[in-house]
Amino acid sequence: MANGASSRESLARTFERMALPIVVVSILMTVAMADQLLNDFPGFTTDLDSFAPETETDAAEKRMGEVMDASPHMIYIHVEPYIKSADGGNECDEIVCNVLEFGALQQLSDDLSRIENYSAANGNFIVAHLNVADILERALEERDEQGRALADFNDWEEFLGAVTDGEKCTDAIGNDQAIASASFAASAMLHTDLDYEPVCEWLDTGEGDPTPSASSTMWAIEISGEISDDERQEESSRIRDLLTAKHPLGDDSALKYGVISDDLISHDINESTLDNLVWLLLIAVMVVVLLLAVAFRSFMMVAAPLLGLSAALVWTYGIMTVIGVRFSVLEVAVAPVVLGLGIDYSIHLQRGYEEAKSRYASAARAWVESVSVLRLALSLAVVTTVFAFLANSFSELPPLRTFGFTLALGVISAFVVSTVSVGAVHVLVEKTAGEMQHRSLQMERMADLATRFQRRNTARVLLVVALITMGSVIVAIRELDTSFELTDFLSEDGVEIIEVRNDMYDSYEAAAWKSVIILIEPAPGRDALTGEKDLLKGLGFFDDRIAGIPEVVNPTNTDSQRPSYDGLHPILRDAVENDPSFGESYHFGIFDGEFGVADGFEEGDLMGAVTALMANDSAGDGLRGLTWAERIGMHVALTEDGQSLLYLKMRVDVLVRTSVEAQEVADVFLKQAQLLEEDGLVGGEVYVSGDVIVLNNVLSGLVVSQVESTTISLFVSMLVLILLTRKLGQSLVVILPVGLAGAWVVGAMAMLGLNWNVLTIMITALTIGLGIDYSIHVWRRFEANRLSGMGTWQAMRDMYATTGTALLLSAGTTICGFLVLMLSPIPVIQDFGIVSSISVLFSLMMALLVLPGLLAAEVRSVNDYS
Repeated sequence: MANGASSRESLARTFERMALPIVVVSILMTVAMADQLLNDFPGFTTDLDSFAPETETDAAEKRMGEVMDASPHMIYIHVEPYIKSADGGNECDEIVCNVLEFGALQQLSDDLSRIENYSAANGNFIVAHLNVADILERALEERDEQGRALADFNDWEEFLGAVTDGEKCTDAIGNDQAIASASFAASAMLHTDLDYEPVCEWLDTGEGDPTPSASSTMWAIEISGEISDDERQEESSRIRDLLTAKHPLGDDSALKYGVISDDLISHDINESTLDNLVWLLLIAVMVVVLLLAVAFRSFMMVAAPLLGLSAALVWTYGIMTVIGVRFSVLEVAVAPVVLGLGIDYSIHLQRGYEEAKSRYASAARAWVESVSVLRLALSLAVVTTVFAFLANSFSELPPLRTFGFTLALGVISAFVVSTVSVGAVHVLVEKTAGEMQHRSLQMERMADLATRFQRRNTARVLLVVALITMGSVIVAIRELDTSFELTDFLSEDGVEIIEVRNDMYDSYEAAAWKSVIILIEPAPGRDALTGEKDLLKGLGFFDDRIAGIPEVVNPTNTDSQRPSYDGLHPILRDAVENDPSFGESYHFGIFDGEFGVADGFEEGDLMGAVTALMANDSAGDGLRGLTWAERIGMHVALTEDGQSLLYLKMRVDVLVRTSVEAQEVADVFLKQAQLLEEDGLVGGEVYVSGDVIVLNNVLSGLVVSQVESTTISLFVSMLVLILLTRKLGQSLVVILPVGLAGAWVVGAMAMLGLNWNVLTIMITALTIGLGIDYSIHVWRRFEANRLSGMGTWQAMRDMYATTGTALLLSAGTTICGFLVLMLSPIPVIQDFGIVSSISVLFSLMMALLVLPGLLAAEVRSVNDYS
C-alpha cells in the first residue's frame, strides 16, 4: 500500500508539472486537425456501389471494362402536361390534360434538344434517350420525304399523313419485333390510361381526330458508365436543374418534369450530409452542457469535459481526413456517439476526482487517485467498446468498415482526452485560479431503495426478465427483416424526389425499370469464346427461360414472348427480321417465330455477322435511336486480332421496387447464370451484375456483418472478463445481462416496426460494447467493496450510491446524445438514434437491476459451497 501511495504521489507531481504542456499539445493537435478539416475535408459519398462488397464479378467487370464501355446509368423523368393557373399552380391537377397533345410533344422535343446540346457541350455523356418525341422525330427522318420535324406540324392528322402510307394498326400482327417495341413503349413510357384507339380509327377510316391521349409519359436518359461517380451525379443534377422549377424553362412551358435516379438520390444525400452533421453536433453539445450542469453544478466540471470532447471529435474526423478516407452519411452518427460515450468517462473520472478532493489538497493528486481507482474498469470498458466497433472492420461493406474504424478512433480519442487532457485542465485551472467549488448530484435515498428492492425481489426480477427475453426473441425472429434503400438516407428536403418515384410507380406498368447485367468471358485457360453454334444455342435457351420470369419486363396484352433485354441473341434476331438477306448471308433465320441457325451454318458465320454489324451505321434500335454498330458494341467485344469473340454482355430489364423484390430477382438471375454456365454451351464463365445484384450483395453483406460483429464483440468481451476474473462462472455472470439487453433491443425493434439497415445492423455489437462497460463498472465496485470487508448488501448499497449514480448520469447523457439523432432529417439516422437510446437504456437496466442480484446470488452460492 505504501509503495502504491508513493508511486501515485510521484505520478501526481509529474502530472502537475506536465499539465501545461499537455494542454498546449492538446490545443495544437486540435488546431492542426481543424485545419485539415477546413482545407482538405474529403466530403461525403453515398451511392449504391460504395456500399457493395467486393466480388468476383467486380474483377470480371474490370477486365471487360478495358475493351467495353461500362453499362449506362439511368435517369427517369416523369413528364406531365402543365397549364399555369392564375394562382401559379397547375390546372392539370384539377382537370384531365393530355401529354400527347401535339403542342406538348413539340415542347418535349425542344427540351430534349436542349438536353442533348448540353451533353454535347460537356463531353457527350448521354448515351441514349427513350423519349416519345424523339421516337416520332426519327419516324419523320425515315419516312417523311420533305425532311420535316415535329415543329413543322400542327396536329396528329398532319403528322400521320406524313409517316403513313395506307398502313393500319392490324398490319403489326405477326411482326413480333414491332409488337414488342410497342408494348414496351406502352407499359414503360406511357401512362396506364393511354388511349391509342383514335389513331387506329383514323388509320382505318381516315375520319375523326387521331390524337391519342395519356396523362403522362416517361423520358429515360442513359448516362455513360465511363464517367466518374461524382461527375455523373453532378451532370444528373444539372439535367434536373435544366428541366425543373429550379431553373424553369419558362412560364409558357406546356410540361412539368419530375426527375429521379440513384445518382440524384446520392447527390442529394451528399449535399445535405455536412449540414446535418454540423447542426446535430451543435445540438448534441448543448445537450451535454445541460446534463453536465445538472450533474456537477460547476462551471469547470462542465467546461473541461466539453472542451475535451469537442477536441476529441476534431481529432477523430481530422485523423480520418489525414488518412484520406472519404466519409459516407454514416459518419454523421459518429459525433453524438463519441460525445455520449466520452461523457461517460468524464462523469466517472470527475466524480472520482470530487471524492478524492475531500482527502487530498492537490488537484493533481486527486485526479491521479481518481484515475488509479477507475483505471481498470475504464480501460476494460474502452477495450471492449473499441473492439465492438472494430468488429465492423471485418464487414464486407466498405462504409461499415470505415464507420466502425471511425467510431473506434473516436472512443480512443475521447478516452485519452477524458483521462489526460481534462485532468490537465483541472490541475492547471486550480493551480492558477485557486480551488474550485464542486457539488455533484447525490442519490443516497435511491441507493437505499434499490438495495432493499434487490434484497426482496431478486427472484421475481429474474423471472420477469427471462419471460420478456423469450418474448423478445420470438417477436424478433418473426418480424425483423433486412432492408436497404438509398431513399432512406434522404433528408426531409428530399421528399420531392420520393414523390416523383411514387407518382411513377402509380403511372406506369413498368415504372423505373432496373437492369440485370449478364457477363460472359472465356473459361480459364482460353483466350476466346468458341463453338459458335453451341454458344447461340445456349443464348437461345437463356432467351426462352427469362421470358417466363414474372419480374422481367415482357410484352403485355399480346401473344409475343419477347422479354425486354439486349445482347448478342436479340441483336442478331432483330437484324435478321429487319433484313432477311442478312440472315441468309450468315445462315441465320426465324423459324416458327424463334431465331436460330439455318442449314449450312459453320464456324465463322457468327463472327462474320458480328463484324458486319459493327460496321453498320444504320438505325438498329427504333426506341433508343442507336445504330447497329453502337448497339452491338455495347454488348460484344472481340479479341485483339478481331477474329474471335472475347466478351459478351446482356442487359435484362426487370421490375424491382423494394429490397425484398431485389433479393428475389437476384436469386432468380444467379440461378440463371449458373444454368447458363453449367450447361457448357456458352463455353465460358458467367457473372451477374447491375444495381439489383449490387443491392442484393449489400443486403447479404449486412446480415454477415451483423453475425461477425456480434460474434467478435462477444468473444472479446468474454476473453477480457476471463483474463480479469480468472473465473469462467463469474465472467458468465457479468456478461449475461449484456446478452439479455441485446435480446430486449431486437425485440423492441420488432415491436416498433424497425428493420435491420446499414446502421441498426451494428446495434447488437454496440449493445455489447455499452453493456459490458456498465457491467464491468458495477462488478468492479461491488467486488472492491466486498474485498474491503463490506457485507453483500452493504457492498451493493455503496455500489448504487457511487457507481450506480455515475452510471445513471452517464447513461442519461449517452441516451440524450443518441436521441439527438432523432432530430436528423435522415430516416436511417433517426432509426439508429432510437435503437441506440433503447440499447443504452436496456444495458443500464440490466446492469443495475439484474447484475446486482446475480452477483449477490453468486456470493451466497460461494459461501454455501465453502
